[in-house]
Amino acid sequence: MGKLEPQPLSYVDAAPFTVTASYLSPTPAATVFEVLKDNPGGVNWMGSFVTKVRSTSDPEHGVGATREVTFLWGLGKLKERFVGWEEPSLWSFTAVGFRPKVFSRFVERVRIEPVDDASSRIHYSMGSELSPLFKPLAPLIRRWFDGAALTTLRGLSEQAVKRTS
Repeated sequence: MGKLEPQPLSYVDAAPFTVTASYLSPTPAATVFEVLKDNPGGVNWMGSFVTKVRSTSDPEHGVGATREVTFLWGLGKLKERFVGWEEPSLWSFTAVGFRPKVFSRFVERVRIEPVDDASSRIHYSMGSELSPLFKPLAPLIRRWFDGAALTTLRGLSEQAVKRTS
């Protein structure tokens, strides 16, 4: 597992490699945040490549909490430490470990903005620096993350809809 240099929440806006996406969810912000808090349930919305999400700290929520995401059937692993946590509007982590070591720095941020009492807009931002070996692949990595971000936001919204049914 490649160790990554932990970054503050602000890094997401200053990083050399960024991805952003937004999605309108027909659910309240608090319901979307409840889905984000469900670590094991992450496999239901993060995309088919994610096979396990588990908390690695007690408490398992809030700034400083940690978790591990396994993807590609165990070939990949991401260790995260939360750097932003304001219910129901902000959820953010920095990566502290990544296999394969595609990145040397990595922060994801999700902001949830109420639109009205029944809906919210989910804003996703990822800021990172690619490891030297992967920099030539930046256009392919960007294309993959652009598609994955929208798929993930759609899945997050669908899980929130299920919670309101």
